[in-house]
Amino acid sequence: MRKISLIAVAAAVIATGFGVWAASTTNARVAPSSGQGIESFQLMMNAKELPTVEFGDYTFVFR
Repeated sequence: MRKISLIAVAAAVIATGFGVWAASTTNARVAPSSGQGIESFQLMMNAKELPTVEFGDYTFVFR
């Protein structure tokens, strides 16, 4: 009986904590969407001298 009541109390505390967390407000700053932002296409076009990776294709190596 003692284990069951301990588990019930723990479940109630967890549920209460989750409810308080879900209902809490946030102070996060949100960037305004006024048309300003990162243009990923321009970023990719203007990227220069990036490191390259050598890829060894050993698909058809027979011994």
